[in-house]
Amino acid sequence: MSGPIDPAHLAEEWAIDDEILQNMAAGGDLSHVVREINVQFVGAVADLNKLKNDAAKWGFRSALVTNEDDEWVIELQTDLDTKRDTIRELTRKCLEIESEYDIDHDGWGCFACNENGEISDENPA
Repeated sequence: MSGPIDPAHLAEEWAIDDEILQNMAAGGDLSHVVREINVQFVGAVADLNKLKNDAAKWGFRSALVTNEDDEWVIELQTDLDTKRDTIRELTRKCLEIESEYDIDHDGWGCFACNENGEISDENPA
């Protein structure tokens, strides 16, 4: 099983995530809207394939391992809102995965949304 999460590492990751959430809110994102969130990790292909096999255990789907710019990457998807508590828990989970599989969390991403879906020219904030 994974070891304890380094509190300093969690604080560093959370500071980045919190800034992203603030920027999304400033752009009109409604944090209570559930949407697809993509999470990426980089590492050795064997370790990423182990995570691919365990993706559902962690609450993810659509695990895809690819080689991008000579670096092995896995992208996982989940459906969540972007409330601070939700993303903080996602960040904690990603750091647990990092530790358990000896891989590096490479961030998360999603589209800003309102009640009608993704914010765009056709669906402004």
